[in-house]
Amino acid sequence: MADLSKLKIALCQIEPVQSCPSSYETSLRQLTTRVKLTGADLAIFPAPSKDALPRLVAMNGSILLEEEGRATLSAEGELYHIALGSAQDDCDFAVVSDWEPWTLASASQEATSAGIACPTVISNPIGIENADKRVVVFDGASRALAADGTVIAQLRDDFTGDFTPFTFAHGGRIAEPCDMKTLRALVSSIRRFDAFVLPWQPKWVIGLSGGLDSSVVASLLVMALGPERIVGYNLATRYNNDATKANAAALANALEIELRNGSIEELVHATGATLDQYGYGEDALSGLVLENVQARLRGHALSTFAAVEGGVIANNGNRIEAALGYATLYGDAIGALAPIGDLTKVQLFDLSRQINEVFEQEVIPENLLPIETADGFIWETMPSAELADGQRDPMKWFYHDWLVAQLLDVTAGDPCPIMQGYLDDRLASTPVAKWLEFYGLANDPAAFMADLEWVTRSMRTAAFKRIQAPPAIRIASPASVASSSEWQGTLEPSEHYLELKAQILRIR
Repeated sequence: MADLSKLKIALCQIEPVQSCPSSYETSLRQLTTRVKLTGADLAIFPAPSKDALPRLVAMNGSILLEEEGRATLSAEGELYHIALGSAQDDCDFAVVSDWEPWTLASASQEATSAGIACPTVISNPIGIENADKRVVVFDGASRALAADGTVIAQLRDDFTGDFTPFTFAHGGRIAEPCDMKTLRALVSSIRRFDAFVLPWQPKWVIGLSGGLDSSVVASLLVMALGPERIVGYNLATRYNNDATKANAAALANALEIELRNGSIEELVHATGATLDQYGYGEDALSGLVLENVQARLRGHALSTFAAVEGGVIANNGNRIEAALGYATLYGDAIGALAPIGDLTKVQLFDLSRQINEVFEQEVIPENLLPIETADGFIWETMPSAELADGQRDPMKWFYHDWLVAQLLDVTAGDPCPIMQGYLDDRLASTPVAKWLEFYGLANDPAAFMADLEWVTRSMRTAAFKRIQAPPAIRIASPASVASSSEWQGTLEPSEHYLELKAQILRIR
């Protein structure tokens, strides 16, 4: 085996731009010039694509010969045998790729070091991969491991480029983990999506209702792109209250973005008049029809504004709304990108406070953020689509956030494990027990089952909306990242489900 103490390696991470391979080559050449100054014998870069091997570049007089799955490096009077793609017993060290996107559920970086057979370099990309309806994000954190799996050098994990020289004998720099990682993931993804998909730099048009979701999306857009390219629109009807209008104005002022105020009431009345022309009575424009008409007219107005501005629309939907279908097709379910489409409402609470911390002021109004108590929560301005008098979103916040995440990420949509946990009283020992109690479900089996069936039924029937929804930044879980298809149609309950339901309803 060669003497690894003599070999100086530069570990590098750059962005493999999927739509523009020449950008990858340009970045590689530019960083190679800088790396040569460190006196490195070998530079290691991420693969240009998921199916390729990491890029090795010999420098400062060393010679590199590559063949399928292996490379030989002559440097410092030694001959080094390098395995590419996987560790091999007869190699001096291995260089492998890790193209797993970063998610909120990602295991610690050290977990991937288990079971290595020799010193190993794990080369990770940064940036995004934009495919189908998924925008996935890579955080970097390329690292070198000693033969016992110890991390001896590690690059930054904050979605940015980086490099460091190291030796297997003495290691190299180990970057500190970044903070506010979810916020960084979203901001960097928006910035890259905008650069790759919208290189002409159009305006981003956003409906600013004064609610939590639109406030967060507007803040993320400003952090990623600056305030000059963001235009907000308050599309009020008679159901919008003064508090949310004031929130929208305060947010726009804090973010220094343009806010255009107006009302869509005339469009609503015009729709009623059109219905009358087609023989529908006065009562036709009421109830859910009226709510959906208002939401759809907001989408129509935003589309018109975007056309006038030469811009694109930002979608404000969150993961719970998308799962339950709580959005109007061609209304608030439109847009070029859904920045928070993979985050629950509860996750947005923490994100909002981080945004306020970054801006060092109350950008997201505190009245939109609940204060959690021992028994439940206090919420000054409850979430509402403001499409009817006194309307409140039908979700049981905190509990439904947990339930939807379980169904999407853990049970593959099967409610039986959750029902079994309720039967066995296992849920009582978990944090969700507080919310089952708060919403009166803990000791009311019939209410528990009715609510569970409403959620699962809503998730199934909303598939057609999700199929037509904008792409979302996927960071919730590996299951979320992998999902790329939706099945439409009803599901016949299994015998196991019917047995569990009968047992639950027999509980006294």
